[in-house]
Amino acid sequence: MRMCVTLAAAVLLLALSGCAAKVVSSSARTVVVSAGDAHVQEAQDLADKECAKHSRHARMIARPNPNSDQFAFDCAQ
Repeated sequence: MRMCVTLAAAVLLLALSGCAAKVVSSSARTVVVSAGDAHVQEAQDLADKECAKHSRHARMIARPNPNSDQFAFDCAQ
């Protein structure tokens, strides 16, 4: 029984890890982050870190495609 609970927990963690935000592309001016609606703040945080590499801060522009889970950010000064 304990083995089943441990296995179920591992499967759940793997499924949830796929929902986290991740950087799709990054440049000195633009960052695109893939994240679900529940991870908008995490997307913002990742974009801020990427823009900070160029002494800038991230400002959300929009979703490149309204049906996608990607967010576009402008790296502003």
